[in-house]
Amino acid sequence: MSKSLFLVSMSSFFFGLFGVSWEKVDAKIDREFPQVQFIENTELDSLYRTGQQPIVVDVREAEEYAVSHLRDAVHLESGVAIAEQFPDKTAAIVVYCSVGYRSAAVAEQLAELGYGNVRNLRHSIFDWAERGLALTNGQTETSKVHPFNRIWGRLVSKELHAYQP
Repeated sequence: MSKSLFLVSMSSFFFGLFGVSWEKVDAKIDREFPQVQFIENTELDSLYRTGQQPIVVDVREAEEYAVSHLRDAVHLESGVAIAEQFPDKTAAIVVYCSVGYRSAAVAEQLAELGYGNVRNLRHSIFDWAERGLALTNGQTETSKVHPFNRIWGRLVSKELHAYQP
């Protein structure tokens, strides 16, 4: 099991016992990944609209990515995989996952590899979907997101849940 998947599994267990909320997610990310910088969904959407979007990387599992992802997002699940694909350590990169926890771990990995312009999408694809911003499943536009599991799925409206494209 990868380190980031292990961390998510443990976090799911923790939040399953004590409840999940954006405040708790944010506090956990801030505590565990204090050096990670963020970009807000509205700021990234604005960059998309003006054609100035950075490299956008979806770090979720393949099943999640297949349901939906941000337009032009590349699917790579680790900092090492991102570094192999994008060796320019000065490139602007935005990473995201479901809520921002896994992507914070990847952003930290990239910083350790010497990348200096990486930001984590605050509240990631769940907030993006809640705001009604553009998503694709690779073939058509969609409003659905993979909820990862029952616990994390509480952070996104049930009508947006989908486990298959």
